[in-house]
Parts: sequence; C-alpha cells; structure tokens
Amino acid sequence: MDLLKILRSKIDILEEGEHIPGLSAVLLHIETASRHLLRGQENDDSTAFTDAIYRTNQAFEGSLKEAYRVFAEKSPDRKNTFEIESYFERNNIFRQRVLTQFTNYRTEWRNPSIHDYKLDFDESEAFLAIVSVTAFACLMLDQICERVAYSQTKIESQPKKKEIRSQVDNFVSGDFFQRIIEIFKEFSRQQLSFNPEEIKLSESYVAGQIMGFFASVFPEIEIEYDYKIGDIRVDFRISDGSSQILVEIKRFNKYSVIDVSQLAKYQSLTNIKLGILFQFSDTGGELRAEEMSDPLLNSKIFVLTPLPPQPIAD
Repeated sequence: MDLLKILRSKIDILEEGEHIPGLSAVLLHIETASRHLLRGQENDDSTAFTDAIYRTNQAFEGSLKEAYRVFAEKSPDRKNTFEIESYFERNNIFRQRVLTQFTNYRTEWRNPSIHDYKLDFDESEAFLAIVSVTAFACLMLDQICERVAYSQTKIESQPKKKEIRSQVDNFVSGDFFQRIIEIFKEFSRQQLSFNPEEIKLSESYVAGQIMGFFASVFPEIEIEYDYKIGDIRVDFRISDGSSQILVEIKRFNKYSVIDVSQLAKYQSLTNIKLGILFQFSDTGGELRAEEMSDPLLNSKIFVLTPLPPQPIAD
C-alpha cells in the first residue's frame, strides 16, 4: 500500500482554495521525511532518522492548521499549536478514528521530540512516525473533504431549492421511505453540477455532498453521519422523528451481495427496518431502485445504482 499516493489523491480531489498550499506542504514534509529515512538506511547515518521525525512533526502541525482553516473558517496564522488543538478538543470535531491517530502521534512522537532536545530516534521509530503521521493526515483529509463538499454543495443547491423540492413532491407524498429514495435520486441527478470536471470522488467527499444537499434543500429532515451504535458504524441515519432509515454509500462497481448483507446486519443490530444502499458514480445521473426485502426480519432495503447514460439523439 502506497500511503503517499493515497494522501496525494485525497488532496487532488479538493478544489482550489486557501487550504491547498498548506496541504501540499504537508505532503512535501512527509515525502522529505521518507527521503531522510532512506538516507539513514543507505548511508548508515543515524542522524537522518531524527531529521525524519522533525519533518513528520511539521506535517502533523500543518495538517492541524489546515483543518483549523477549513472547520473554523479562520486563518491559523496567528494561532499557536496549543490554541488549535484546544479548538478541536473543545468543539469535539475529530471523529473517533481521527482522534485515535491524533492522540497516538502527539503522545508517541510530537511531544517527546519537542520536550527533549537530547532525544535521538532510530530507524524503526522514524518509520513508525512516518506511517503514523501519514495515517493521521489521510484521515484528517477525509474530514476536510467532507466539510469542503458539505459547504460547496449547500451553497450550490440553494438557488435550486424550490425546483428540487417540487421535483421530489411530484413523485411522492406521505411515505417517508419513498420520499428519501426520491431525494437520493434527485441528488444523483444534480451531482454532475457539483462535479463538472468529473473528478474521481471519495466516499467521504460524497458523504459531505449528501449532507450539504439535505441541509440546503431538506433542512427539516434529520440526517446523522457516521451513526454509531455499540461497536458498529453506519454511514447515515435519516429520520423524520417517527421513522428511521439506515443508509450506506459505496462507489458503484458492480452489484455486491456483501454490501447488501452488511446493511441487513446493521438493520438487525439496530432494529431499524428500512435501509438504502446508495451506489454512487462520479457523474451522477439517473438511478435504478431495486427492492431487497427480508420477510423473516420484516426489513426492507432499496439498492440504488446508476443507470447507463442515455445516448444523445441526433
């Protein structure tokens, strides 16, 4: 697995903005740390491993600063590291998987290296620090992608709000489950306008788009991302106060029995009987809805998959 390639691809998804130069600098720091590690291995230069740690520290703090820029919508330039870390902790912004990587890197590498100037690191420690900070940066970028996609989609959907609501209302009324299915269909129809350059989207980015779409056009519907119950996590829980629906999103490749079975398992564990598996594409378009019911569990799943584009008539 090429972690640097994964990190680079996550940065490439994002549109130009003030956060891009800083995130590119994070990538450069990690690449430089990797070169220091290689130098230490090839030249038997133990000081290179400590140099690698100082570069990963720069990547760690750079990730935090650019995340602060996106979430707080303020420049991090006049904020010190303590203030930025306090902001994230005070506002409970980190998802659990991000928080785990944040705590691990800060405890194992950042704090020891800045508090003890006599400390030297060996090859194994340098390697682990690079892996740790890259994992943190990747997971942090997922959250940044969600936030950026949420904000952009919320703004872009606003002028079309009445038209979109009218389209949904023309198809369904009364049935909450069918209404949510139709909302996802309309989201998919609008998706190309959110991604005109047809960039390959991540699940995190599409999740942000979905949240922004609901917040802008259907603010009365409760939508919870990364819904956690016990040891399981579901992409979305959607509710109108009386009915609940679980939603899993997956990139469309081919029909997957495993994905349907996973959602059915979540339904059984949560006792939420309605579910949607939304298989997205980068360009959106029309969706086919296929019902998968389990009469024994009294549950219902609709699988939403993209239809092939219609040929343009001459």
